[in-house]
Amino acid sequence: MAEYVFKMKKGEIEIELSSDDAEFVEQQLAKWREEILKKQG
Repeated sequence: MAEYVFKMKKGEIEIELSSDDAEFVEQQLAKWREEILKKQG
């Protein structure tokens, strides 16, 4: 089974997501993407 690890850093804030559940990872990335787009808009 695959394990997905994502690390994102902006300034002092660092987020790490680690999971072997592809659906969960996909949902988290979609949420983060929406939040980023909201802040840019």
